[in-house]
Amino acid sequence: MKTIIYIDGQNFLYKAAERLIDAGVVTDKQAVTSIDLPYLFSQIVPHLQPEIRFYGVKKIKRQTRFGADIKRKSVQFANNLRRVRSCLQKTGVKFCATGTLKVRDRDQCKQCGATDYKYQEKGVDVGLAVDIVNDVLTKQTDHVILVSSDTDLIPAIKIAKAHHAQLTYVGFNHQLTKAISKLADSTKIIHGRNLITAYERLNPPHRPFTSNSPQTP
Repeated sequence: MKTIIYIDGQNFLYKAAERLIDAGVVTDKQAVTSIDLPYLFSQIVPHLQPEIRFYGVKKIKRQTRFGADIKRKSVQFANNLRRVRSCLQKTGVKFCATGTLKVRDRDQCKQCGATDYKYQEKGVDVGLAVDIVNDVLTKQTDHVILVSSDTDLIPAIKIAKAHHAQLTYVGFNHQLTKAISKLADSTKIIHGRNLITAYERLNPPHRPFTSNSPQTP
């Protein structure tokens, strides 16, 4: 049985960052760009040797037309994407660039008329869904492990199930999607202790200096 893990990348990182912040491991979501995914999933689905795919956006361009805040965010997001891709390459995880990061309008201020802008990820879920369907139909996999709680993926899940693929749903314990869990053959939880270890394997915690600390000559 060939197993492929399909990860909705940015969604996973944001949720992982929330857990790490709650645990006091990090203080900023944007700081979470490297997690040892092969280790993490070896704890969640042991005894398997899956291919791991991380789905995200393509190269992010610096935006200068929407004000200083969006320009700053575009630089930050681009830097974070480079760090994420570097980590994935080092740990043997395949990066699948299937989406784009677009600027869209938010609300217009009724007082001054100024328009607020924000970034929105588009197309990642579509690319992930297409790959699941294609891989199942072409017999590239018969065990789909889905790391996403996006209900837009349900049609792809149903096609995979109709063609006799085994489906495992992986999510965070208090943010599981019941509709996906109901369709899955099994549901696995990402436990905090495993997530923290997976993060600290690539980001060793800072140890404060003490009188017993080894001194460098």
